[in-house]
Amino acid sequence: MSNDSIIDWFKLKAQFGHQDLLKHWLTDFIAGSDQELAQLQLAVSNQQCPDGLLLQLQGMAALVASPSLHRCVQQLKHSEQLTVDLESTLRCYQQLVSEITHYLHQH
Repeated sequence: MSNDSIIDWFKLKAQFGHQDLLKHWLTDFIAGSDQELAQLQLAVSNQQCPDGLLLQLQGMAALVASPSLHRCVQQLKHSEQLTVDLESTLRCYQQLVSEITHYLHQH
């Protein structure tokens, strides 16, 4: 993948070890991504980030090996500009979904 990737593909592929297993898991991830996207959009609208959403995003960042999403979550934890940081996290999540979708279409 490209240098501007928000996913550490080397690490992610190493976690799964088998291409078919990775593709299956990423397909499941994309299938559930609308729910997380809706929760993030609600958080932006309400200008608040529930602890459960923060934990969910933190887990996702680890599972998909995304240093970018991890940085966004860390920023949210210590946010002084919650709306700005929530919007940044939403954009990052949308990019993450887009990158995974692109990967699945290529493979």
